[in-house]
Amino acid sequence: MHRIAAVWLSALQRRPRLVNGVQGGFLGGTGDAIAQRLERRADTEPARVDARRLAGASALGVLFSGFIYPPLYALLEGLWPGTAFRAVAAKACSDVLLLGIFGNATSISGRLLLAGRAPSEVTRSVRETMPSVLVNEVRVWLPYNLLAFRFVPTAVRPTTTAFLSLLWQVYISWTAHASSRPAVLSRAPTQETVLAPAASRPPK
Repeated sequence: MHRIAAVWLSALQRRPRLVNGVQGGFLGGTGDAIAQRLERRADTEPARVDARRLAGASALGVLFSGFIYPPLYALLEGLWPGTAFRAVAAKACSDVLLLGIFGNATSISGRLLLAGRAPSEVTRSVRETMPSVLVNEVRVWLPYNLLAFRFVPTAVRPTTTAFLSLLWQVYISWTAHASSRPAVLSRAPTQETVLAPAASRPPK
């Protein structure tokens, strides 16, 4: 196990975008697959996976983990270096503001557009879902960021973020596609109902 961790850390340091991108794509697709499974638990339709939706979620995972998280963390570390409380709080709040608003809006829009939805439907869905998404963003990611910016090395942080994102991907996939489900499932679930089923697995 120690040897595997050493190889992974070496690869992460040598090719951070590649390693983080592959991890993000896998976790993004896995999160969407879990969300699809949960959506169909109360359905009478045969269990099947929407491959186009799954591919879109995986592509967004590659984009965020490989090309957005690493430079964003580097930028925040450059603006507020160190692990003093003021620096950690500034980085944590900035992360929530940037990814919470623009990141989640992009993720929800991208999922729906890649799934073939009309732009007008995408705009309406983002407008309806973002308030509750932002509330859960603060509940989940602000505490994580306070710990991550204090204790997790910058090079490793995209990976820990990606693993926590597995749970978040389930929530975002569920929320993004809520309007396409039957009325009994049309309301976006609470943080507890979404995160609890996935909590048994081992971490945007």
